[in-house]
Amino acid sequence: MHNTATLDKAAVLAERLGEIVAGIPNNIGSGFSANHFSEEMFDGRMDPLLMVDHFVMTAPTFDPHLHAGISAVTAMFEDSEGAFLNRDTLGHNIALKGGDLYWLTAAGGAVHEEKPEEGARIHALQIFVNLPARLKKELPRSLHVEAKDVPVLTGEKFRARVVLGRSGEVVGAEGTPEEMTMLDGFVQTDGCFSHLLPSGRQAWIYAVAGALTLRVGNSHRALTAGTATTVAAGPETETVIESSDGAHFVLLAAKPVHEHFVKHGPLVMSNADEVRQTLASHASGRFGRIEN
Repeated sequence: MHNTATLDKAAVLAERLGEIVAGIPNNIGSGFSANHFSEEMFDGRMDPLLMVDHFVMTAPTFDPHLHAGISAVTAMFEDSEGAFLNRDTLGHNIALKGGDLYWLTAAGGAVHEEKPEEGARIHALQIFVNLPARLKKELPRSLHVEAKDVPVLTGEKFRARVVLGRSGEVVGAEGTPEEMTMLDGFVQTDGCFSHLLPSGRQAWIYAVAGALTLRVGNSHRALTAGTATTVAAGPETETVIESSDGAHFVLLAAKPVHEHFVKHGPLVMSNADEVRQTLASHASGRFGRIEN
């Protein structure tokens, strides 16, 4: 005889695991290549993430551009070579290095530019994080986390950088608009890493390199490099990442926003009128300019 309660719990955990999604290649010129993910590819299960680009940039590609209603996040991988030159209308001019993170809470509006210094090879994630309506029109602000300040979880056959939030007893940077955990991790051959996903948090897991298996309860997803999956919000649960041959992964976890929004490129507002108002404000110079 089966225990009905046990079966029900297993079914709930299985439903929390999303489908495996492959990124879309996006190449611009000869100096930018990316593996692109956007929220519609995950049927809402990526919330509050709107977009993630896993990219390599070796030459300036994008002109200064406006962000509004979101956080624009650059998470540099440790193997980046050279500096990523970051300027914005908050007055910052920062040379990001391998392992750094720059979180621009654009909110009401900020202009931003990033480009590699000459000879650099930037390997990173560009992440757009939705802001709830109550934060979309606040003043912009930013958070710079240097690699030297990122705590590292180590154990038998794993190493995980706790860039944001916490995993176990290790606490990374805080100060983002809404709580978020970001883990940049490595599992060695036949290794295993476990992260306790708190109640109400939704997770997005990406295989940067190698192949891994994500386990939640008795259910699992097998990810190869360039693919991602999700764990829907629900009760606290263990998320276990295993690899038989070694893998590099990123885990992002946060509370979903669950609000209607309208996207216009890097502007994400609650409705179309707010998008028009923001574009008009930008045209009038309200958010400032970045001069060459």
